[in-house]
Amino acid sequence: MQKTFFYIFILLVLLSFYDYTSAEEYYNEAFEYEETGNFKKAIESLDKAIDKKAKFRPALLNRGYYKTKIGDIKGGIDDYLKLLKFDPDNTFALCNIANNYSMLEKHEDAILFYSKALQTEGALKSWASSNGGPIAFNLFDLKNFDSDTDYYVFDCEIYFERGMEYLMTKQYDNAISDFEKSLKADNAKRDSYFLLGKAFIEKKDSLNACKNFRLSAKLGDKEAKEILKEHCIKKEKT
Repeated sequence: MQKTFFYIFILLVLLSFYDYTSAEEYYNEAFEYEETGNFKKAIESLDKAIDKKAKFRPALLNRGYYKTKIGDIKGGIDDYLKLLKFDPDNTFALCNIANNYSMLEKHEDAILFYSKALQTEGALKSWASSNGGPIAFNLFDLKNFDSDTDYYVFDCEIYFERGMEYLMTKQYDNAISDFEKSLKADNAKRDSYFLLGKAFIEKKDSLNACKNFRLSAKLGDKEAKEILKEHCIKKEKT
């Protein structure tokens, strides 16, 4: 009788240490911390979620994002890379890695990962809609909690981001090509025109530079308006 009681006691003690909270519950808990801006606690919740479910794609993505928010940019990259180990064509993760490398001013690395993202099926081919802005066909899977479609990205958005990295590395022809692809889908029109203007200035092509600054200024870019006054309008009058 005493032995039976002892075994029951030990079993109860062991069960008291067992964590019955599911990975999904910890994942949802992280959102509650995010809403209050407590990213460190959100990371702790996702640590527990990932401990229970190592290949939990949204948890790894969100933890990478939270780490980036608190300044741990390399830690964010590490989480995205962990996801890529079992989901190598995850467009969203590839783009996030590129974004983080851009923050670290490692522009060539950023270009590499944006280029990898563009080679995936999740880089949605986009074009301009009748109402302005990009559009693409996408079949959203509303039944699954973690669907592949959750990680799709418009290709025009990736072209725009890569174009900025090309501009930073003085690869002006590549930058121009990417910004023009962004514009074909009406993506980030004001900024795309402005950055095209900057690329053409570097190429000593004032005609195309002023043309794009003018288009950007019409869309409300204040810096483009100043450049027009300083460089383009004066030249046109002389």
